[in-house]
Amino acid sequence: MEVSIIVDRYDAIVIGAGLGGLSSAALLAKNGLSVLLIEKNELPGGCATGFIRGRFEFDASLHSIPSMDMMGKPDNPYPYFEELGLTKKLEFKKLPNVYQSVFPDFEITLPVGRENIEGALLDNFPKESEGITKIFDRIFATYETIKKFRKKDPSLTQEELQKNVFGYMGKTWGEILYPEVKDPRVRAIISQLWVYGFGLPPKKMDYLTFALGSAHIYQFGWNQIKGKAPTLVNAFVELITEYGGEIRLQCEAKKILTEGDKVKGVLTKNDELVKSDFVISNSNPITMTLDLIGADKIPESYFSKLRSNEVGISLMGVHMGLDVPHSKLGIDEFEIFQNDHYDTDKIYDKAFTLEEPEMQFITTYNLAYSNYSPPGTSVIVLSAPSYADPWYTLPPHKYVEAKNRLADKLITKAEKIAPGLREHIEVVEVYTPLTIMRHTGNHGGTYGGFSYSPAGSSPLRLPPEGPIKGLYIANAWGQPGCGYINCMLSGRNAAKRIIAKMDKPINYVK
Repeated sequence: MEVSIIVDRYDAIVIGAGLGGLSSAALLAKNGLSVLLIEKNELPGGCATGFIRGRFEFDASLHSIPSMDMMGKPDNPYPYFEELGLTKKLEFKKLPNVYQSVFPDFEITLPVGRENIEGALLDNFPKESEGITKIFDRIFATYETIKKFRKKDPSLTQEELQKNVFGYMGKTWGEILYPEVKDPRVRAIISQLWVYGFGLPPKKMDYLTFALGSAHIYQFGWNQIKGKAPTLVNAFVELITEYGGEIRLQCEAKKILTEGDKVKGVLTKNDELVKSDFVISNSNPITMTLDLIGADKIPESYFSKLRSNEVGISLMGVHMGLDVPHSKLGIDEFEIFQNDHYDTDKIYDKAFTLEEPEMQFITTYNLAYSNYSPPGTSVIVLSAPSYADPWYTLPPHKYVEAKNRLADKLITKAEKIAPGLREHIEVVEVYTPLTIMRHTGNHGGTYGGFSYSPAGSSPLRLPPEGPIKGLYIANAWGQPGCGYINCMLSGRNAAKRIIAKMDKPINYVK
């Protein structure tokens, strides 16, 4: 095999141009390091991409991102985005409500802000007032204590840390919620975000993860990026090139090369060797360890870490371009969770089958930006929890039949909220966990990496340091976890490790 060396050395090589890879490459380049970012696909972005069908442009995965507190507190990424230069290239719009929950016999909209949400729940469920107040006190006490811990607040006591954080380690959200709140309606409403980013129902979901994530969202709400997800990706690409970094698309990594217990470079599928003492992997850790490095070079302790948790949930759903505005269909909320009943465990169990999903969320993008689609039209996406397992065994013709059958059921269900929806579909694209797996390489088509069970809480996820010296990971499988924001922060954390090891003077970003 002939190997050509395309460059003597880069300070760092980043494999994969998902948000974690883009973030780490941008930060490294800004600090004066020579950086090469390689991506096997023809477009960067990973899950944060879009596609065009007819006259409509769709986001592949973006719904919204947790709203950032612009005051520069350490529990949000705004200071990092600002220092990186990202905020100069992006515009954000804050959404007025957290979400709307719809059930066969009841519906409620939760506005932004803890007091507003509690007020809405107390007005509708006065008999649960004590439990509602107690559970919100708990999750916000946990949230505030973790904030203190992160910023090393001298007022934080060991007693407070034990009471609000350490005392809950290993506990599920259900273990904390159910003793306080008895009404299944309130339980379902408060836990509605389980499928949106956490991927497990209350009986299985890590309490600390849910408390930290939901409290922030309840308090600050959601942002939408003006211009769709590719706008965010393009902003990162511009920053990387402006800071002197290099991006190579349709350039797939074949091997992460090692020498002893250290990284020495990357071999591409074209058998080109790129040398570096530091590599950041944006690919999932299973592919990274087994295919890019080789199991014989990985410590058993790292495999034990990989085996300690399970691959997270995925989604199936329908992207629709409609020939009428959403208002004509009676839709006036950006994110609507449509539930057949209040039993989240039963809804979760259905995700392991090819039966009709018993919940979906309906996202209407024009409610974030009226000009999201051509004038007089709208874009709506239906999404339902689904695991890849039942899809694997289907032959091609049955796969197409199954996904179209379930898509039809989701549309029929959505028509209970938007009568006449089907009549106005101009273009439609159906996706399944296998679609996500094909485009991202993530096992099971998971959007969140490992599940958020107590074993998969943020502190217990994979650390930035990989199993080989000089190797780091930047993706949803590691710390701090899944979601657009967390993936970008994962990239930051990996880059900071490398920056700290460089001998050259750097413009360090805090």
